[in-house]
Amino acid sequence: MIKRQQRISLESLRLLDAIDRQGSFSNAAQELCVVTSSITHAIRNLEENLGLTLFDRSGQRARFTSKGRTLLESGRHLLARADAFDDEVQSIATGWEPRLTITVDQVVPMSPLMKQVEDFLEVAPQTILNIRREAAAGSWDSLASGRADLIVGAPVAVHFGEGFESALMFETSYVLAVSVKHPLALHQGSVSREQLALYRAIFVGDTSRAMPLLPYGLQDNRQRLSVPDHAAKLEAILMGLGCGFLNTHVATPLVRKGLIALLDVETPRPPSQGSLAWRSGETGRALKWWIERLTSKVFIDTLLNTSD
Repeated sequence: MIKRQQRISLESLRLLDAIDRQGSFSNAAQELCVVTSSITHAIRNLEENLGLTLFDRSGQRARFTSKGRTLLESGRHLLARADAFDDEVQSIATGWEPRLTITVDQVVPMSPLMKQVEDFLEVAPQTILNIRREAAAGSWDSLASGRADLIVGAPVAVHFGEGFESALMFETSYVLAVSVKHPLALHQGSVSREQLALYRAIFVGDTSRAMPLLPYGLQDNRQRLSVPDHAAKLEAILMGLGCGFLNTHVATPLVRKGLIALLDVETPRPPSQGSLAWRSGETGRALKWWIERLTSKVFIDTLLNTSD
């Protein structure tokens, strides 16, 4: 069998990619830690080998020709596959995943989690760690779609079939709160659903992309304000913009400070449970490390006594 000669290497494709991203031969040379003349020489050799003119040199700065641009875009698919293969080799060799994405539900304060991030990076510095935020069904949606490898604090009420494992983390109770400046702060006795519906509800928007949104919070209120996270929700409540359910642990110190008032309502929000979940059959060391840490009693106790 006659071996086919390789006309372009991955190194050449990475060189073209660097030139495109950096905008010039000289900037690409700086990124690749080489002199500009070596870039120029490598490109000319590549053009001769391929029989193609990759750059238009008629102006002050060389620009990709249409054929050069087509070659680059096709080559980037090969680079992505090569990088993915390198990741697989690393995982096979060490047992540590090359990257891990953790989605954290908005109900979970970040400070205790970041301490775990610090510990993890000491034992697995080679793993690229991505931490993302979602709310309500959004966490489960990210796991089901492959955008996340592990979800933290996701509502237990969601279930979307087999192929996933989960562990209960905590149960959270909620109280309905308003600023002391809000009209309902002076209300005596229980607040009916009809009375409550006259005021604006403040809630964190469900970030699910494909799964059905979770029906939670004040569903009857005609005026509604959706905010991106719990910090914004708390700020909106403190400003008197509306009413909203807060974690009891978060609300209690604010009541003591005289910043919010709690409402007695006919239909209180039931406690919600937060879970840890991941895809079945995953055996990477990074995922196992996080599951062990986030289900430990020490971490759960810290989590339940923290308010960001």
